[in-house]
Amino acid sequence: MDPSSLTTAELVQGYHQLGDLLRCNYCQADFTDRQQVTSHLERQHGGPLSALLNLASKYNTLTPKQRELLRVFSQPLKDKDIANLLQISASTVRHQKFTFREKAKQAQLYLAQYEAVFGATPTDTMLPMPPTAISNDARFKITEKEYRKLTQQYFDFSAPHLTLTRLPKGQKKVIALLYRIRAEFSFGTEYPQTAVDAKLKTIYFDYVTLRRYLIDYGFLARTADNRTYWRIF
Repeated sequence: MDPSSLTTAELVQGYHQLGDLLRCNYCQADFTDRQQVTSHLERQHGGPLSALLNLASKYNTLTPKQRELLRVFSQPLKDKDIANLLQISASTVRHQKFTFREKAKQAQLYLAQYEAVFGATPTDTMLPMPPTAISNDARFKITEKEYRKLTQQYFDFSAPHLTLTRLPKGQKKVIALLYRIRAEFSFGTEYPQTAVDAKLKTIYFDYVTLRRYLIDYGFLARTADNRTYWRIF
């Protein structure tokens, strides 16, 4: 795993969006919904926190003692309870937390300094374009990294189903979100308009706009009488 290719949120949760799939950061296993990938992380990797703290990477400079401290700090325990558990003083616990906070501040400043000199990390691969899109249409020139950032920003992934918090301004951002919304529809299945509307209503209140965008930008097609819809990309 290359940490620079993932956002902080993706590193923390243990998986990232890749096209229509959710991919485990640690073994590249792909899943279609969040419950599947989170269950996989718990079963195969001991949970996202354990996997992240114990990542076998030259970039992971945590010592075994530091990993154990962070694991305990992640639990909802008071400083005195942590001190009793680790058989150290409460003041030592507070000092260790302070040290970690200072390291985080240093890392944030260093990243800003690095990007000021060398620029941000180069963009990654582009998303495939719908067959109806014009090849030089800048609205469809969306990188995987941009896609992941926008889906994290505009979708609420803590909800039991896919939930769009708001529609962004700018058609490129809207199109990026449509790449995720299209995954709610299966290839080879014909949907009556009522079924399409029912799916989209669970995602966002303005389902009519979502339906129009999916048609206009080449993700869904429909019959001339608007009664039947199907996924084309």
